[in-house]
Amino acid sequence: MATIVTRDKPKRTAAKAAAKVDVATPPRFSNRLRAAVVIAVATATAWGLGLLWERVAPSVVNRDRYLLPAENISLSTPPDWLVGDVRTEVIRNAGLDRRLSVADDSFIPTVRDAFALSPWIESVEKVEKSYPPAVHLTVTYRKPIAVVEFAAGAGMRLLPVDRDGIHLPMRDVAEIRLRYLPRLSGIVGQPPVGQRWDDPRVAGGLQLAQQLADVWERYYLVEIVPSVRPETRGGSSAFLYRLVTRGGTRINWGAAPGAELPGEPDFATKLARLDECITKNGPLNTVRAPDMVDVRYDLVVTPRAVQHADDAVFVK
Repeated sequence: MATIVTRDKPKRTAAKAAAKVDVATPPRFSNRLRAAVVIAVATATAWGLGLLWERVAPSVVNRDRYLLPAENISLSTPPDWLVGDVRTEVIRNAGLDRRLSVADDSFIPTVRDAFALSPWIESVEKVEKSYPPAVHLTVTYRKPIAVVEFAAGAGMRLLPVDRDGIHLPMRDVAEIRLRYLPRLSGIVGQPPVGQRWDDPRVAGGLQLAQQLADVWERYYLVEIVPSVRPETRGGSSAFLYRLVTRGGTRINWGAAPGAELPGEPDFATKLARLDECITKNGPLNTVRAPDMVDVRYDLVVTPRAVQHADDAVFVK
C-alpha cells in the first residue's frame, strides 16, 4: 500500500512580513513634501494674481459701471426746520459725483469722511453701499438750541449754535425759527462756520438754555445776558447770567447750572422761585410784570417804577 506524506507549507517569517509592510508603507517625509509643494504652489499663485490685480485694478475699479452717480447717494431724512440741502452741498464740495468706485477699498471711509465734515452732521452711524452703485448714510443731524446775537454793520445777525457750541450755517435755518430760539447776547467774536465757540460764557449760556427749554416759551423768556467778567467767591469764580423776558422783566439768575458759587442754590431751587414769582405777579410779557426778579439767594421782586393803565402785551 502506498503511503501519502503531507508537508505543512512553511510559514512566513516575521522578518519577511515586516519587510512587506515596510515596502507597502510610504516614507513619512513624502506627505510633508506633498504639503510643502501644495503650499508653495498656492503662494506663488496668490502672488501672481496679486501682481496681475495691481496692473489691471485701476482699469477695472474705474469702469463706468462701478462709479457712483450723485443721484444714488442718500442719507437720513433731515428735520423739517433744516431748509438747506445738506446732501447736495456735501456732494458738490467733496466732488463725489461719478468720482468714487464701489469696487474701491477706500469707498466707504471716503464717503463717511466727506459727510462728517458737514457742519450739520453730528455723527455718521452707518454707511451702506450696494450694486448697481449706490450708498446710503445713517446720520445724526446737529440741532440749533440757541442763537448768538452778533452785530453786523447797522443790524444784528442771529447765529445758530448747537448744544456743543458749534457755529451752524445761518442760511440753512428759517429766520422765523431763529427768532424764537433763546438769544445769547454780549458775545464778542465768532468762530468760522462748523467750529466751536471757545468763549466760556457761550458754554454756560447754552447750558442754561438747555435747562430752561421746557419753560422758555411758557415764561416768555427771550434773552440770556452773561456778565462781562466772572464773579469770585470762596475761591471759586463763575460768569453770572441775567434773563430778559418779552415784557422787559430782568431776572438775575446767577451762575450756570452746575457752576454755582459757594452758598448759591441749585437750578431747581431758582426755577421754583421764578415759578412762585409768576404765580404771584402774573405772566412776564406785560407792562404790569416786575421790573427785576432776583432768584439767587432769595426771591426778591422789584416792581416797575411806572405802570401804564392799559395792560399792554409785548410780542416777539
